[in-house]
Amino acid sequence: DVDRGEDLGKMVLAPDIPIEIRVYEKAGAGMEWHIDDIIYRPEQIEVVLTVMENTSDCWTMWRPHDCPLALTTENNNESTHDKNAKKYDIRSAQTTPNSALILKAGGVEHKVSPLTSGKRTILKMAFARQGAAMSAGMEDHASQQQRTSRKRKNGKSHNNRGKRLTRQK
Repeated sequence: DVDRGEDLGKMVLAPDIPIEIRVYEKAGAGMEWHIDDIIYRPEQIEVVLTVMENTSDCWTMWRPHDCPLALTTENNNESTHDKNAKKYDIRSAQTTPNSALILKAGGVEHKVSPLTSGKRTILKMAFARQGAAMSAGMEDHASQQQRTSRKRKNGKSHNNRGKRLTRQK
């Protein structure tokens, strides 16, 4: 049985997941293919808001569940964004200032291509149903995110991701 949240409250900022500011400005900064961890039941919604500027050459890419075999792009040419992903339909977009990317945790696999020039600044946050229960085993994961975000307040880059600066409550 999966709780779909019908008996839960409105969507609120997830109390156990800090808001992060990520600045991608170092060559190679990006994020590999991944699916966001499900921290709450029902699943939280992850929001990436591009703020201020995006002069980067990064592309946000995703693999739709319903298109696993053919590689296509907006102009039906071979993708130059990820040469290793030829067995999937890869969709991609460059985010603009004040645009939001909204994903359901546990949903679509996605990535950010490595930066070679420019700068990209985002806010990453999560929303959950008011009263949603934390998924089994996620208490440690959520507290690790909070500890890691506090350590990164000094702006050091980690695992080729953008700098993470977290505003605490």
